[in-house]
Amino acid sequence: MAVGKKGRSAVKEAGKKVASWAWGKIFRKSLLVIFLLLLGGLLFNLDRLGRTGINLLKYKDYLPGFVVRMLPGGGVPEGRAVPQQILNGQVIEIYDGDTLTLLVSDGGTEKRYKVRFYGIDAPEADQEYGIASRDALRGKILGENVRVEVISVDRYGRSVGKVMLGGRYINLEMVFEGNAWYYADYASGERDLENAQNSARRLRQGLWQKHNPLPPWEYRREKRD
Repeated sequence: MAVGKKGRSAVKEAGKKVASWAWGKIFRKSLLVIFLLLLGGLLFNLDRLGRTGINLLKYKDYLPGFVVRMLPGGGVPEGRAVPQQILNGQVIEIYDGDTLTLLVSDGGTEKRYKVRFYGIDAPEADQEYGIASRDALRGKILGENVRVEVISVDRYGRSVGKVMLGGRYINLEMVFEGNAWYYADYASGERDLENAQNSARRLRQGLWQKHNPLPPWEYRREKRD
């Protein structure tokens, strides 16, 4: 039976719709595959993307475990330094104004070291000026390669040391800019740190803008009591 003009037109239109639907589905699947490939490439190369992977470490508590393991230092064992040891590595995390994580590569083996700054004490993260202190340190050295001169190892296994970025003594900078206190109880006789604090207080820099800021060791004591 012959198909009329209207019938042929309807069949043609239906064919177009089917083709459009099929190509649309194929296109969407192709986009999904491309997206997954790009995402996979990103995740497996985070440690090669400069600060991208390092910045994601700030949010690691909210990321899936498999993503965290792909971030710089993910799955890398903890190292334990000894006094007078020199650590050269990349700063991959800043916890607060006086504590960081250093990723050290030695002979093809990587280790993570938690480093506490020698001779200074920064405000706690939940203390007034704590976030500003942390952010100041992040701006200085997050993602940078630094040198740590280990002075001692504390009871938590952290390397306590002097942090150098090129010729800059970061411990000293943090005190001089009013981002941390000189911690005299654990570094007596460090005149450079003492003088830096006196200068910061005189110039009302950083935390010294407040008349009588509460030292972090007293803040911790109050929280324990």
